[in-house]
Amino acid sequence: MSICTGLRLPGSRLIETILAFAVIAVGVVFLRIVHGTPPPFGDPRDIGSAAFFPGLIALLVTGLGVVLLLSAWRPAFSVAFESGHTARALVAYVLMVAMVVSLRFLGIWLVTMMAVPLLALCFGERRWYVLLALAVVPPALVIHLFEGVMGVYFPRGVVL
Repeated sequence: MSICTGLRLPGSRLIETILAFAVIAVGVVFLRIVHGTPPPFGDPRDIGSAAFFPGLIALLVTGLGVVLLLSAWRPAFSVAFESGHTARALVAYVLMVAMVVSLRFLGIWLVTMMAVPLLALCFGERRWYVLLALAVVPPALVIHLFEGVMGVYFPRGVVL
């Protein structure tokens, strides 16, 4: 992706708009879950509850979608897709949706240990030792940070 000033590929504005609406929809769905009645994870306005951080991230994702939508229709400095990179972004998006869907069955460990290296592979990483390190180190650090330090527990799956 590159920043263009007035030069756009045919249909790129439509693709950018669709992706922006998809990001907004994901953010709104998670905001609706966090602020559901009764609140499933506690009061999202209480910084000590389990719903505060997911609510904050959902709000940021929704805001990002609005910024993407505005930048798609702004004439100068808008993001345009280069040839070949749209497919990678769509594959990454599908992989993230598959992560969310499989999280309840596979569990957080297995999903992150597969998804992080697959995303790196999708964006061009081919060294096996880097992919192996990505399968172990980031999930271990993130899960330890949330569960061990912050006390926010991730869902356990049927498998793990």
